[in-house]
Amino acid sequence: MQKVKMHGLVGDLWPNIRLMQLTGHWLLEYHEDSGGMGRLLRLAYCWLTTVLVFVQYGFLVCFLLLETYNADEMAAVTITTLFFLHSVTKFTFFALRSSYFYRTLGAWNQVNSHPLFAESNARHRATALSRMRKLLMIIGGITIAGVLSWITVTFLGEPVWEKTDPDNENETISVEVPQLPIYAWYPWDARSGMTYFMTFIYQLYWLFISLAHSNLLDVMFCCFVIFSCEQLKHLKEILQPLMELSATLDSVVPHSGDLFRAGSGGSTVALIGNGGKDGGNDFDIRGIYSDQRDFSGFQGGMTNGGTIGPNGLTRKQELMVRSAIKYWVERHKHVVKFVSSIGDAYGSALLLHMLTSTVTLTLLAYQATKVSGVDVYAASTIGYLVYTLGQVFVFCIHGNELIEESSSVMEAAYSCHWYDGSEEAKTFVQIVCQQCQKSLTVSGAKFFTVSLDLFASVFGAVVTYFMVLVQLN
Repeated sequence: MQKVKMHGLVGDLWPNIRLMQLTGHWLLEYHEDSGGMGRLLRLAYCWLTTVLVFVQYGFLVCFLLLETYNADEMAAVTITTLFFLHSVTKFTFFALRSSYFYRTLGAWNQVNSHPLFAESNARHRATALSRMRKLLMIIGGITIAGVLSWITVTFLGEPVWEKTDPDNENETISVEVPQLPIYAWYPWDARSGMTYFMTFIYQLYWLFISLAHSNLLDVMFCCFVIFSCEQLKHLKEILQPLMELSATLDSVVPHSGDLFRAGSGGSTVALIGNGGKDGGNDFDIRGIYSDQRDFSGFQGGMTNGGTIGPNGLTRKQELMVRSAIKYWVERHKHVVKFVSSIGDAYGSALLLHMLTSTVTLTLLAYQATKVSGVDVYAASTIGYLVYTLGQVFVFCIHGNELIEESSSVMEAAYSCHWYDGSEEAKTFVQIVCQQCQKSLTVSGAKFFTVSLDLFASVFGAVVTYFMVLVQLN
């Protein structure tokens, strides 16, 4: 059993992971107790959650098949059924393919940084962590607000349905239904008494757990993409300093300047440390980030007894410069593999999500044409519509950010002063431009690319299908 790892991406996603475990997701790793009674209790809790979620969804499907008598009722219950299908499919998908998620979570557990670029890497990692937690708080707040709104709407509506009289098709009769958040069929009488109270508690639990299952898995996807985007920003930021560093390999007097000025902070970080003073060495990160503003550390090789080469660098300093190029390439390869693992983990789930959302939005658009005023029906329809659109948009906006950031890497490589660099650096830039011609993307089982273009396509498909329904009506 895997122990808790508070470093790397797992540490950054720790709040999201804990919430997934608390809501009964089959995320059995990353616990302090690695086995024994703790593991048995976690298995029992996951199985209990699975049974409760599927039983209630089964009751919802039974209501659709047994209790709806006209097109309007069937459309309304179908929307609810499709809406919660997201939760059921994602919960099942994660349970069956958890190994892919573990692989993605473990992809960045080991610290993989270069002493010269540690400050930039740490800053962008902190930015990613801040964005992840802010997104988790926003989606968590929306989830809680959605449950509270659902309960509020429940008690504002009338617990009566107008149904066609089975004995006379030309007349309608009023049928009392339980005042519950979700219309569902039950093998017991849930209209009053203790059975009503217990059913209401069950539905309240199911409503919160279902929304949490879906939203927490969506948040994890967005966090993966955010982390990838910040790593790409880190690589773009260090390209120019990397070129200026490489110029020292072909020149006796290296370029000077504030190479590691943060893009937003404006602080200067020097490249080489105190030249071996105070017992330091060329690879000591404490010496690398000193307050000097030029390459005097590179030229101070005599102070530490090193051998000065024709370019004015000691052997260790020259190796450090060459290793910086290797670091960039290896880190970019890591990002590419990480994005590929995201697609492997989420591909089929994204495809099912978009297909289900398209059908749901089409039915919601049709139901919206029946809104005649400000009432419970209008509030429910608009709530479903905004929530479903938001679920699609949150995927697409982050997927589009990944495409834009990966595309801009090639522009950053061409814009840096590669012509002043060494021959190695010029070859390196050619390789970067070649490798970055194709943007990094996350696809839905190879059928589509997650981007704002996908959002526009879904919206266009909804409009088309809506017009067909209107004509058929």
